[in-house]
Amino acid sequence: MQGAEGKSSDLGIADIVVTAQRRSERLQDVPVAVTAATGDRLAAVGIQSSQDLSVITPGLTIPQTSGYSQPRIRGVGTSSNGPGIENPVATYIDGVYIASAPSSLLTLNNIQRVEVLKGPQGTLFGRNATGGLIQIVTKDPTHDAGGAVNLSYGNYQTVIADAYVTGGLSDTIAADLAVRYEHQDKGFGTNLFNGKEVGKLDHDFAGRMKLLIEPSERTQIRLALDYESRDSDRDIQHLDTIQQPFSPFYLGFGPFPLGGTYDVNQNYEFRNKLEAGGVSLQVDHDLGGVALKSITAYRKSKFQFNLDLDLLPIDGFTAFSIAKFNQFSQELQLSSNDSSPLKWVAGLYYFHSKDGWQPIDIGIGPLVNVQAPGVPFHVIDENYQKTDALAAYAQASYEILPRTNLTLGGRYNYEHKSVSGTESYTAFGAPAGSVPFPDTSPPASVPTKATFKRFNYRIALDHKFGPDILGYISYNSGFKSGGFVLAKRDAQPFKPEDIKAAEVGLKTQFFDRRVRLNISAFHYDYKNIQVQRFDAGSQLIYNGARARMYGVDLDGEIVLAHGLSLNGGLSYIHDRFKSFPLADSNAPRPGCPTPPLGGVVQCEAAGNKLAQTPTLSFNIGGDYSIDTSIGTFALNATYFRQSKVYAAADNIAFQKAYDLINASISWTDKSDHVTVKLWGRNLGKTVYTTSLIEGFTGLDVAYGYPRTYGVTAGFKF
Repeated sequence: MQGAEGKSSDLGIADIVVTAQRRSERLQDVPVAVTAATGDRLAAVGIQSSQDLSVITPGLTIPQTSGYSQPRIRGVGTSSNGPGIENPVATYIDGVYIASAPSSLLTLNNIQRVEVLKGPQGTLFGRNATGGLIQIVTKDPTHDAGGAVNLSYGNYQTVIADAYVTGGLSDTIAADLAVRYEHQDKGFGTNLFNGKEVGKLDHDFAGRMKLLIEPSERTQIRLALDYESRDSDRDIQHLDTIQQPFSPFYLGFGPFPLGGTYDVNQNYEFRNKLEAGGVSLQVDHDLGGVALKSITAYRKSKFQFNLDLDLLPIDGFTAFSIAKFNQFSQELQLSSNDSSPLKWVAGLYYFHSKDGWQPIDIGIGPLVNVQAPGVPFHVIDENYQKTDALAAYAQASYEILPRTNLTLGGRYNYEHKSVSGTESYTAFGAPAGSVPFPDTSPPASVPTKATFKRFNYRIALDHKFGPDILGYISYNSGFKSGGFVLAKRDAQPFKPEDIKAAEVGLKTQFFDRRVRLNISAFHYDYKNIQVQRFDAGSQLIYNGARARMYGVDLDGEIVLAHGLSLNGGLSYIHDRFKSFPLADSNAPRPGCPTPPLGGVVQCEAAGNKLAQTPTLSFNIGGDYSIDTSIGTFALNATYFRQSKVYAAADNIAFQKAYDLINASISWTDKSDHVTVKLWGRNLGKTVYTTSLIEGFTGLDVAYGYPRTYGVTAGFKF
């Protein structure tokens, strides 16, 4: 799916401008697989968070676990979460890398567009972009006063209010402010243990302010501040006893009634709370033939989540954790102007972060404490991982033949990480000892420092076969950073992931630009894949897998008549592990030893599919608008289908194929000031999971939202 930045004066598809190569270009001129959507398009389809982007982006899945987003593009992603663990699909907001997975500002109504870049982007965007990246671009303030206010009410007694206002403060300064608040009073389900509702959003507030200062024609300064506060148990974890009915906790202490799909039976309250904020300063200056850009940013967040690890109403395993994230980044960039036959960009980048558990408290109840039966015991880690990363990069494109461009790019990455902290213990609530974190003594001998160095590169050739036909071929490399496991003191650090990707693509427009069709095919060699493992409630990460993937992406849009258009996309991915000799398996399968009840064994997973990677996914959407004497009526419908995905490398637990349908109908008065919209999401009441975890107590799942619907009234001025 691709949208236009504005309405076209004719029946042709309007252009959309993207910054996939760190400069503004027409989407159809960029030799990169990109799915782009404007803010208007996101609103029409009902996209309210980054997790919803998969509905309109072929090849993108965004599982979510305990409040952490885990985007995956073309099979490249992570199932791990926590401080110091960054996604291999990077998220950028206005050029600022967001390392903290719980932070998200896509709910705001000041989104100009969202770009999803597919494939490794290691040259221009650096580390942790092996799968691609999600780039969010917000609106710039204007000197003309204006704004919008929207109020929504939906089922489950959900109230959403948002506002955007912009205007000039002086001849050289303009400002804007976007705020949003959401509250869901009625839960999706019930906790059978205490009768309380679960699956609620108590509150979600987000705000972002931007100043645009233009002291001269050659200089622009953008100062942005944002803040978000969220308190929720919408993504509460459930125990699936259908696919894994042999959990020792379920049988040994139960069985217990689990209620309906969205119900739970847990004696420890699930909760996640986020408080995050940041500031960024971007300076753009025209040096005459060369543009200088500086982006300075600082972010800080605190994320708390409580989790009943056994998911049952017993004094078993619990987790209480507070994760703290701090990051600072500075980028200096020089680039050529658009009139030069040699288009180039070069820069220096510095990133510093300090992330850690403050604390993470794993409770081992008296019923399950095998070391000291009857004794309630807690393991409490308080630690930090520090990261310092430096990079230098350059990329250039030159027309070597008429309408044929050669692109070469490279980036050198240097990264240093260190870890420190303590691990303490309590029994019956009293202190029972403390030791340094990590365990540096034999036999564990965990190091406290690690250094990673990589050179990533891009080689691409593109050719204009006509004004509206671009073909390209590229070869790219990328790496995802290694690091330390902060939840277990004797865990060894994990190594970086590496990927090499070949891609060919064709971007086309036909019939006076009424038809747009973009297609790309890719082949990945993916090694040292970081995989999660659970050990008595602690999440571990280890390397040991290599995979090969290939597939095809397709995006298209057709304008059938004035006010009537269709759009859609398709992704096919063939993904298989080539080597994975120590993959966990917690259920019997051919060629593997039978695991003990509640335990795991390690065996080869070569030939199995990667986690959370659908073979096929596609979306089809339609828009229709008609002008009448009383205003404009607009209809939108979007259908999305995703094939089966597996929870882990053992390919035992899975989410079956499912469908989603979203739709809306709106009326806008003739002055274009007042809009009323009726909307519905997941109209087919599909039950589907947003995360699947094969944990030590069984299959842990979180469900997507049930059918939701409501009405929105908006006013623009």
